[in-house]
Amino acid sequence: MADATYDAGFYTMNDGDRAVVASGGSLDVESGGEIDIESGGAIKIAGTAIDATATQLNETFLTTTIVDISTASSAWVVCPHAGDITKIYSVIDGAITVGDAVLDPQIGGTSITNGGITIANASSAAGDVDSSTPTAANTVTAGQAVEIATDGGSTDAARAVITLVLTRT
Repeated sequence: MADATYDAGFYTMNDGDRAVVASGGSLDVESGGEIDIESGGAIKIAGTAIDATATQLNETFLTTTIVDISTASSAWVVCPHAGDITKIYSVIDGAITVGDAVLDPQIGGTSITNGGITIANASSAAGDVDSSTPTAANTVTAGQAVEIATDGGSTDAARAVITLVLTRT
């Protein structure tokens, strides 16, 4: 607890090994400053450690829905910040037949390298998940749209929910 000899917003505990930002205080890191957490250190919120890598903390997950992957069409999603699309997932809500459905993710009309997903019709069922790991042509700017096109190569109406993993650059 702070006393009159301490700044009301910030103080150190006992032997100075613990700094405290008091109620109403704040911690600001000025330009060029940094907080370095060494191996074994942790960030905690309400006493619970945040267990995430720096990469995971820089990821945003974007979703869009293709209403019927068996009809040639597109769905779009806007990227809120610049980054690289590092993983793409799809999940369908019903079986498709006759042919596979091919999803072609594109940025500015250019297909994302290794971003395509083939949803196989053989043994397909609701809940089937497919994914791809883009390797190039996967960089977006803040506010840029990504298109997910389906070739409509299958039959039977099935919705697909697409999730893009966008990693800040």
